[in-house]
Amino acid sequence: MRGSDLSAVLLVSAVCSAGSGLATTSEGDLGFSIDTALFRLVDSDSLFLEVYESVPVDQFARTGGLASFQTDVVLMSADGDTAAVRQWISETEWIEGREIVNATIMAVGPGDHSLLVTITDLDNGRRGTAARSVGGLDAGVLSEMEVANTVMPASEESQNPLRKGGMLVFPAADGRFDLPGEHRAFIYSEIYGMGGESVLRQSRFTDASGALLFARPWDLVAIPEGVEAVGLIDSLDLSGARVSGLHYIETAVIAGGDTLLSRKPVMVLRQTAVAGAGTAQTGSVDAGSFLRQFTLILSSGEKAVFDGLDGDEARAAYYGQYWASRPSAERSDFEARCREAESFASVFREGWRTDRGRVYIKFGRPDEIERMPIQVDMLPYEIWTFTAGGTETFVFVDSDGTGNFTQVYSTVPGEVSYSNWENMLSPVGAGTTGDTE
Repeated sequence: MRGSDLSAVLLVSAVCSAGSGLATTSEGDLGFSIDTALFRLVDSDSLFLEVYESVPVDQFARTGGLASFQTDVVLMSADGDTAAVRQWISETEWIEGREIVNATIMAVGPGDHSLLVTITDLDNGRRGTAARSVGGLDAGVLSEMEVANTVMPASEESQNPLRKGGMLVFPAADGRFDLPGEHRAFIYSEIYGMGGESVLRQSRFTDASGALLFARPWDLVAIPEGVEAVGLIDSLDLSGARVSGLHYIETAVIAGGDTLLSRKPVMVLRQTAVAGAGTAQTGSVDAGSFLRQFTLILSSGEKAVFDGLDGDEARAAYYGQYWASRPSAERSDFEARCREAESFASVFREGWRTDRGRVYIKFGRPDEIERMPIQVDMLPYEIWTFTAGGTETFVFVDSDGTGNFTQVYSTVPGEVSYSNWENMLSPVGAGTTGDTE
């Protein structure tokens, strides 16, 4: 599946191959990282290899404020024959600390291959190389996985090789995520030959031992009739990683009675604050992770005080004082709900900013969730029921098929609730509004 030539459908959700291993770092005078992912061509058993490179710009010579370097990519078969060659020149503004990501696509035959990427500074001849093995994609319906740190809409005329359907997916070519800043990873994978069928998909984040740190709810994906390939984008919250080191991102798919798994290793580096340096105190740093969600549980008076504070340091102090007068279990439960609410995130919105995430943080974990997948005459919707202290109900519907469930009904006074909410569960009525109760 490629760019504007996609005959498949790109489904954006709130997304058996072993994966291509950890990103490979270069040797020599220049430092850079490469990663790869294998996919199938639509209506074909042929494969294509996507090659990604992440290159720090400030290591190159600077001429007139620009850095210029050449990339050579050589793909070789197991018997040493050259299978494909790519070469291009990059000229970019020299900025300290900046990294750029490039990508190229190469057709791949059956069997194992090796990949050699060479980058040369065109101003002084300094060079770095990275070598990597590429194994064949197992027969089946699930591709390898591309892990990315940024996703954004693509223009209709875009021919960018990073384009997947209507989205630009910027790969994390170095396979590294620095917490707490880079706490979200996006993943892209493809499903083949399941037109007219429905599959279950779940994305997960684990530590090196396989212990689960974060998981999406199982998601039912209905693939339209006649569609040979479907691209799936999903996102995962990585903030559950408590230590630096090797972790895994997984996509599991249940299709045709088989459970398939695409697994990708990533390196997570958790930054630690140093006392006396800027945002020092550990308590303040921890509090900073939840300051935005914190306003969801404050009364109107408390929120007015909190919003009037000058800067995150003052707000973090308020946060600490707020919980100091309450049982420690209440703070732990709140912060756990904040992390768990990220399971409702979409490509375009953090989990706590979604309707379901907000309700989850503000009102707690529902005692019962009734999930209804898409049907011929009904949009996907969920009914949440809370029974502690009396029964309260919330209804959320995915009206546009993006996995973003919006709230249409609630029994809680002051919450969004439309008088015609039942009509809004049908495709015809999904665009109507009606009066808010």
